[in-house]
Amino acid sequence: MRPTIAAILESLLKRQEQVLSLDAIGEAVGIEPIAPAEIEELFQALENARRQIGTATPNVRQHLALVLREARRLRQQQHSVPDIVAIAAATGLAAGDVRAALLYASVLGR
Repeated sequence: MRPTIAAILESLLKRQEQVLSLDAIGEAVGIEPIAPAEIEELFQALENARRQIGTATPNVRQHLALVLREARRLRQQQHSVPDIVAIAAATGLAAGDVRAALLYASVLGR
């Protein structure tokens, strides 16, 4: 596990919460670039530590379509995977909201 991801994991485990919401995970990750495989690794480590991944808040579900649409558009324009900051600028959302929506999409894809 990359040291940055390990630090995120450690910060989440310090919360002492049995169920971690996607919002909490999104806040812990912040704007740190994290690959889908690393998200999976983080979720697996949380589950191994007997933590549950909670559901998204209504805001995350509401933002999901917008975030995914803009991420796809940016990817086509730039011919590369856009980062959180670029998606946030394109959507007008805060970086934490974008991160939470992308984490939610990752959970849905599991």
